[in-house]
Amino acid sequence: MGRGNESSPPSLDGLEREERIEVMRDWFLANFEDPSQNTPHDSGEGGFQYIWGGPYDASDEIGSAFPDAEEDEIEEAVDLVQEEGTYDWAPVNFGDDEGLDEPDFRLEPLSERLDALAGQLSQIEGHVAELVRIVRDGNGVSPGMGHNRPPELLEDDLDLGEIQESIEDVRAELAKPSREADADPEKLDRAESRFRRFMGWIREQAANAPKNLATGSVTAIGGAVTKYVIDNFDGIVASLQPAISTISAWADVVRMVI
Repeated sequence: MGRGNESSPPSLDGLEREERIEVMRDWFLANFEDPSQNTPHDSGEGGFQYIWGGPYDASDEIGSAFPDAEEDEIEEAVDLVQEEGTYDWAPVNFGDDEGLDEPDFRLEPLSERLDALAGQLSQIEGHVAELVRIVRDGNGVSPGMGHNRPPELLEDDLDLGEIQESIEDVRAELAKPSREADADPEKLDRAESRFRRFMGWIREQAANAPKNLATGSVTAIGGAVTKYVIDNFDGIVASLQPAISTISAWADVVRMVI
């Protein structure tokens, strides 16, 4: 449940269904944020350090704040706030809380996080390459062969080729002599967006795996992909989460310099 100092939820009385859903979504996003925005991250301590509370679940928070809303309305509002792949949330505006002391926690300097980013990119690249191999093999496509469907494209249109492209883009920006001043923020933003979508897809695959595998509702390729995600979930998330956080912070720094 929330910290107890989020803004009071507005009334839904008299609103049409779509308006009610929009109000619930807007309230949640005004009070909770993606942890990569401000929450400290320490890979040695297991990832994001929710020192101001959390992680929070959108379904729990919206359901608690709007007990009179219909279940399907809550579900749709939750889908909207999670559409970019964030499922664990941190509180917003922790620094404005009266009487709340900021914890004594220092985030690693950006230069050190950028040094670590290279290794995280290599780990992400390895997982993406293996997923591409699974899809290629399942379609009977050899590297370089023509096919009516790009082999890097998964069944729900997640383009692994785009993720590979962004890995190379970020590597190129890391190689610049003055990377914290001269990096291209557009390439960083694009990479962050693609990595976030990949993270959301990974989490969705893991969450739906038991049902899909039990009911046989996935293709042979989909089953192999799902099995890989389940077997490597912790490793994929452990590389993606800090990479997304670092790229986001890096882009912000570059824009300040520009």
